[in-house]
Amino acid sequence: MRNEVAEYPSFTQGLGASIPVVIGYVPASVAFGVAARGAGLGTTEAVLMSLIVYSGASQLAIVGLVAAGVPWLVTAATALVLGLRHVIYGPSLAPHLRGFTPRHSALAAFGLTDEVFAVAASSLPHRPAGLGWMLGLELGAYVSWALGSLLGAAAGAALVEALPILAPALSFALPALFVALLVPMVRATPREKTKPIVATVLAAGAVATTLHLAGFQAWSIPAAGVAGPALGLLLAKTTANRGQEGE
Repeated sequence: MRNEVAEYPSFTQGLGASIPVVIGYVPASVAFGVAARGAGLGTTEAVLMSLIVYSGASQLAIVGLVAAGVPWLVTAATALVLGLRHVIYGPSLAPHLRGFTPRHSALAAFGLTDEVFAVAASSLPHRPAGLGWMLGLELGAYVSWALGSLLGAAAGAALVEALPILAPALSFALPALFVALLVPMVRATPREKTKPIVATVLAAGAVATTLHLAGFQAWSIPAAGVAGPALGLLLAKTTANRGQEGE
């Protein structure tokens, strides 16, 4: 039993696996810090949001809605809807995690962001891991997001003012990171299992674009965050059922 546990990737290896996420999180979190200050939030408020909410899409949506004067109830509901997609992340990784207790699952669930999930989903099927590896992966991402938010809130505005060319690059950092992590995961996935992933991305993009062009900008991201994963989950279940029937 001890030898079996010793074969699992370590906490240090998890930290190493977080490097691609860290590289993308720093500019993305700096962009959030700048946006938060622009929306009237203080440095402490921006950092606390990153430490507690810890969801790039939700945080950027929140500061955008705050800047637009949207009521806090609507803002909170939007953040909640955006976070619903995370419900399907844990169950999809669970078969590849070893030795997890309910407490371990609750602890790991907090750090399971989109990008962390992308790395874990591409690594765990080939080599199952325990709590140590997951915590290493999540801690590297979490610390880099918090530090980047602090940097962006404290000095990001001055940096963008000094180098205006950084503004569009920072605003595109988060989606660029997600695409960079998603593409290798899709390429490494068997062809019959990529349809739900592709459908999720296309459906979310189509819904967001349609609502934005129709003048419902405030609802475009929440609706896309629900429609994309819902379609992907439906297709995944349909594909699994067909596979069972074929057997």
